[in-house]
Amino acid sequence: MKSYQIAKKFLNKNYFKNKTVLITGADGVLGKMLSEVFLDLGFKLILIDKKIKKFNNKNITTFSIDFTDSKKLEKFLNTKKNLFKDLDFIINNAAYTGSNKNWVKPLNFQTYRDWKLAHKVNLDSTFIISKVLSKFLIKNKGKILNIGSIFSENVPNFFNYKGTKMNSPAAYSISKNTLLHLTKWQASYFAPYVNVNMVSPGGIFRNQDKKFQKKYINTTPMKRMCKEEDVIFTILFLLSDMSNYITGQNISVDGGYSII
Repeated sequence: MKSYQIAKKFLNKNYFKNKTVLITGADGVLGKMLSEVFLDLGFKLILIDKKIKKFNNKNITTFSIDFTDSKKLEKFLNTKKNLFKDLDFIINNAAYTGSNKNWVKPLNFQTYRDWKLAHKVNLDSTFIISKVLSKFLIKNKGKILNIGSIFSENVPNFFNYKGTKMNSPAAYSISKNTLLHLTKWQASYFAPYVNVNMVSPGGIFRNQDKKFQKKYINTTPMKRMCKEEDVIFTILFLLSDMSNYITGQNISVDGGYSII
């Protein structure tokens, strides 16, 4: 097949029609945008978050689940197995954002409770979901995408946070780094039946402190912050057949931030 024919097939709106995708953290900013785009492309959506509204749409199924309760998450998945029999893709997007203002404080104010909960949401949930649902993905030759961070492979530049009320908690970086190793482990374990990759966004623009924005942009070769669509384009590529020979990789969508 010629290259233009491959591209035409991918860009066809019906390319993903009736594919079933599970998205965790679906009520967050990125999760909502992913859901909107995927619905428009014809996906059948299974959306999970701590709190999420129901939709009057036959192609959308939603569940409210607290990912900090690992036992309840595993029990839920086991009791709903029939729902996942046609599962093609999993996007592990859920992320812990902290229980209180101490989450973004200096290290001596960061709590062990937040450390544990961050690992439960950012890491443990991914392990549990792949453990319970893997047989469906293997049968359907599906794909898993774990949403990481630039801190999956790089430590924060704490200079960027000086003079702001922002910070980068240890639990977030470490849990995302461990998630990267789990991604590689999953890729090796599930091969050749299931592709497993990670997408690691740089700092996504969310109206952050202007001091932070200026410092961050000045240390990014592309001279801007990340946008949700930058991440979504990469996700669509990794879900498509054009990435069938890519597995165990971490794709940094960071405008070159990690190369400096």
